[in-house]
Amino acid sequence: MRKKTETKKAVSKKKTKIIEEKEFSDDAQIKKKVTKKTAVKAKKESSAKTKKVSKVKKMSKKTNELKTDKVKKKSKKTEDIKPLSCEEIFPENEEAQESSSEESDANKFKREPKKTYKGTLLENKVYIFDKTDGEEVYDYGCFGKIKDDKNELSLEEALVLAKRNKLKIYEAKKELTIEEFYEYACLQDKEFPWKFTVYEELRGRGLLVRTGFKFGTHFRVYARGVKLKRGPKSVREHTKWIVHAIPENYTCSFPELSRAVRLAHNIRAKMLWAVVDDEGDVTYYEIIRKTP
Repeated sequence: MRKKTETKKAVSKKKTKIIEEKEFSDDAQIKKKVTKKTAVKAKKESSAKTKKVSKVKKMSKKTNELKTDKVKKKSKKTEDIKPLSCEEIFPENEEAQESSSEESDANKFKREPKKTYKGTLLENKVYIFDKTDGEEVYDYGCFGKIKDDKNELSLEEALVLAKRNKLKIYEAKKELTIEEFYEYACLQDKEFPWKFTVYEELRGRGLLVRTGFKFGTHFRVYARGVKLKRGPKSVREHTKWIVHAIPENYTCSFPELSRAVRLAHNIRAKMLWAVVDDEGDVTYYEIIRKTP
């Protein structure tokens, strides 16, 4: 009986050991599975964190690079654009400007000396015989008339160019002063004093002024900016005003007025009478023909 009980106890002990070993192995396997799952989760979380950190770093790098590029561009702009002083914008005199240009090569816009042309006085005209000079004077503001490779200037045109330091007038190889030429022109034409006053005043307004001899008046005037050309003309390029210069004490008849006004209407222009007073001021009067 004792032996049976001892064998039963030994068998029960072995069974309990096997059960405990199984439970221990099962617990170990469960623990291993749990640890694997937590490790995978930890790895995923760490990788996500590292990705976020890398993205933040990349964004910070990009922003820093953009900022540095903007700073560089601004620095380049500030280097290229330099503020100018008042002396550079408004030079006090030409001598100071020339000296500054000689000292530094940066000032490349040195003012060139004004070109003056040579004109020869023959009776009541001034001729520029050089072909290129004549064309340049004509292109300057439609001064003169190109004929046979020379430019033919009226007395009024020649005096205006002389006063602008664009023309030197010679008579028999002698250069005439402005006063001498003015006296000569007054001897040639008794109406020259008020004709020249009106012509200079109109040119000072920037208007194109030509002779009005074929219309029986002193001048025909075009709108500002018009340049004469050959061939068909637009409406803007037609004569806009016919101007007749007269002194303040001038008297005329009504038929003379009517003829001038009728002529202006025929060429679709306005007739202006330019009255010059003793002080040299010009007043313009327009005369219009009205029918009932």
